[in-house]
Amino acid sequence: MGKLLLLLGIILIMTIVSALGGMVAGSFLFDASLSELATFISNPTGSKAIGFLKFYQVVNQIGMFVVPALLFAFFVSDDSIKYLYLKTAPRLISMLVGGLVIYTVLPFNGFVQEFNTNMNLPEFMSGIEEWMRAKEEQAKILTEAFLVTDSITGLLVNLIIVAVIPAIGEELIFRGILIKLLNQLVKNIHLAVLLSAIIFSAIHLQFYGFFPRIILGMLLGYMFVYTRNLWVPIFVHFINNASSAIIYYLHENGHIKIAMEDFGTTQNVVYIIGSLLISLWLMSIIYQKEGADRLKCSDLK
Repeated sequence: MGKLLLLLGIILIMTIVSALGGMVAGSFLFDASLSELATFISNPTGSKAIGFLKFYQVVNQIGMFVVPALLFAFFVSDDSIKYLYLKTAPRLISMLVGGLVIYTVLPFNGFVQEFNTNMNLPEFMSGIEEWMRAKEEQAKILTEAFLVTDSITGLLVNLIIVAVIPAIGEELIFRGILIKLLNQLVKNIHLAVLLSAIIFSAIHLQFYGFFPRIILGMLLGYMFVYTRNLWVPIFVHFINNASSAIIYYLHENGHIKIAMEDFGTTQNVVYIIGSLLISLWLMSIIYQKEGADRLKCSDLK
C-alpha cells in the first residue's frame, strides 16, 4: 500500500507541475495569455490553438506518465530498467501475435462499444448522464482537432503525439508498475490485471468507451504478465493508437471510405463471436510460447 501511495503522490505532483509548466511555456512559445490558452483547450479553433493543444498534450503525457514512472522506479529499485521489465529484448512472435490481436478483437470490441454507447442511466441520474455525454462530445472534438491533417509530416507528428508517447507512458504506469503493485496487494494476478485495466480506462474520462478500453487494458495486461517484458504491450499499444490515427488520416483525405470509428465493426453475430474466439486463441499462443508457468508466478517484482 505504501508503494501505491508513493506512486499516486508522484503522479499528482508531476501532473500539477506539468499542467502549470505547460501553460507557462505555452504562453511564451505561442505568444498568448493564459486565458487565451485556456480557451484553446476548450475550443481548439485555428492552427495556433491546435499547435498549442498538441504541445500541451505532449507535456502532460510526459509529466503524468513517463516522468512519474521513471522517478518511482528510481526510488524503489536499484535498477530502474530491470524493474520496469525493459532490459531484455522481446520475442518477435509475441510482438507479431500481439499486434494481430488488436485487429482480430475489433468486431467483438465494436459490439461492446455499441452496447456501452447505448447505455442509459436511471432517471434520477439524468444530470450525470448529460455531463458524461457532454464530456464525450468534447473528447471527440479534441481528438478530431488533433488528428486533422493533409500531409505526411502532419501524420507523423500525430503518430508521435497520439501513439508513441501514450504507448510508452501509459504502459510504464499501468502495466510496468501498477499491475505489480496491485498483484502484491491483492495476491491474485487476474484481479490485478482487471483492476489495472479499469483504472486505465477510467483515467481517460471517456465514459462511452469505458468497457472497450477495459478489454484493451486486459489484453495489454496479460501480454505483460505472459511475457514479463514491457516492450510487448508498448508495441501493441502503439499499433492500436497508430492504426486509429492512420485510418482517420486516410478517411479524411479521401483515400478510404470507412471511418475510423467504423473500422472493423460488424453486426454479424458469427463474426463477433469469431472475433472473440480468435483473439483468445492468439493470446493462448503468446502464453504457450512464453512459458505456461507465467501465471503461476505471483511475485512480479
